[in-house]
Amino acid sequence: MKPMLPLLVLCAACSPSASTGGGGASDAASARYATQTSAPAPDYAALLNKRAVQAGAWRTRDATAPVPSDAKVIGEAWLARVRERGALLGHGLTDGGPDSPVVMIDTSMTEQEFDRWVRHGGWDVPRHIRWSFVPAMALPGVSPDARDAIRVWPASISRTGPQRQALFYGRVELRDGCFFAGQSGQPTDKLAWFHAEVGLDIDPAGFFILRDRIGGQTLARLGENMSWAGPASAEIDPVAEQALRRECGSGEILIVGSPESTERFHTQYPHLRDPASPPAPPSR
Repeated sequence: MKPMLPLLVLCAACSPSASTGGGGASDAASARYATQTSAPAPDYAALLNKRAVQAGAWRTRDATAPVPSDAKVIGEAWLARVRERGALLGHGLTDGGPDSPVVMIDTSMTEQEFDRWVRHGGWDVPRHIRWSFVPAMALPGVSPDARDAIRVWPASISRTGPQRQALFYGRVELRDGCFFAGQSGQPTDKLAWFHAEVGLDIDPAGFFILRDRIGGQTLARLGENMSWAGPASAEIDPVAEQALRRECGSGEILIVGSPESTERFHTQYPHLRDPASPPAPPSR
């Protein structure tokens, strides 16, 4: 049975699409899409104690052979192969110089996907290269319960590579079936874009939530104060972007990546909620 949606979520038709940035849908069509611009924080202490659906660690396959004399040619061939597959997240060279051989390749494939791809190609994987693979995702991008309440899910198809680690604060809201974001102190009027590893679901209390698609953890309820690493980067598929703009308008896209509730962050790291002031300098 689907959870009961709170009044907050069910009042999507209370505001016209012009004020929410919607795609100009009729009143009848707009009424079927959800709005959630604020939400109380759930019990993150309890949620953080729940067991993850699966482990979320990247897997690595260490090098087991010395670097051969033709390593540069081999590395360039494999970089081209992985890049053509659209699965190259990064690579490393022996000493960092541009003419050095490749000794590390990070892929956006799971280890199982990589092995199937290699078998299909009939290739021998070089053993002097250290490989890394992303964890599998256990959850869909949008749960069946949430699917009909939104116009489009604005998330990358490609897996996410290394991100810059500055901390940004802001909000992500759901209005008339579209997702809008803004950094702290700024209007929440930009089109939000998420990393592939973030999904949408409805929690037992009926609120729309962002979930980690790998481990299944609740990251935030839409409308909470949030933080995210950044400036976040993501590959935006042109077809997905076209669908987003058709449904939700032509506004600027803000890549929020993998947002986390500020309350969840402080529950996990309570010493950061009210950081202690440094002691006063000694008096003379």
